[in-house]
Amino acid sequence: MEIVQEFQVSITRACRLMELHRSYFYYREKRNDEEVEQAIRSTADFGNGFWKIYHTLRKQGYMWNHKKVYRVYKNMHYEKRCNLRKRLPARTKNPLEQPEEPNTTWSIDFVSDALECGRKFRILNVIDDYGRVAIAQEISMSMTSERVVKLLEKTIWINGKPKNIRCDNGTEFTSHKFMDWCKANEITLLYTQPGCPTQNSYIERFNGSYRRAVLDAYIFQTLGEAREITDHWMTFYNKQRPHESLNNQTPFDFRENKWYVNNN
Repeated sequence: MEIVQEFQVSITRACRLMELHRSYFYYREKRNDEEVEQAIRSTADFGNGFWKIYHTLRKQGYMWNHKKVYRVYKNMHYEKRCNLRKRLPARTKNPLEQPEEPNTTWSIDFVSDALECGRKFRILNVIDDYGRVAIAQEISMSMTSERVVKLLEKTIWINGKPKNIRCDNGTEFTSHKFMDWCKANEITLLYTQPGCPTQNSYIERFNGSYRRAVLDAYIFQTLGEAREITDHWMTFYNKQRPHESLNNQTPFDFRENKWYVNNN
């Protein structure tokens, strides 16, 4: 078009000079990716990467192949920079045991953040190692052993009692009140070795996903806002977010499918 306007020549001559077929000049792209863009936006609320978004869309019934979704994903500039893995010296491996049924082992741990005013708060995360199901998340300014026991009693009333609880050596988990409560309820405490967070890898991975999706993505003015977004994310994590170690099933789907196979 610039050659036609500047040199006042015909479109045919301009295309011949540029060695282009005339149909190329008249071509108009017919792609309409609005539906794909909208689907990606609705799925990427918590900053998931491409493959998480793609498998979530497939689970929701969209049949676009990964090449189309990735093209739109790149055009929307949603791609995430990959963190380079640091080389670590050889470590002694302590593999976790994969439970064969729910309520065999629960993993619990704390993460922390701060409100916009600078006041810090803590979140106690509880997951069932079977299927990586998030069963409880409690947010509070302070989290004593009494508060931990109260949350676990409420969670047990809803989900049943675990045989084991895996945790680190934090003061909340080594207090006499917490240890006596576990002993009274015939729950075995599985403490990790000091300085070995990988021995509690299931909850550590969950903490990382929660931090990236919620704590690092939002600025909270009140604890109510943090609790509301956390509840939304926990529902998304359990029912919609595919988990790679579960063959891209959600934790709820994995638990239901496993139960069906074991009982039929």
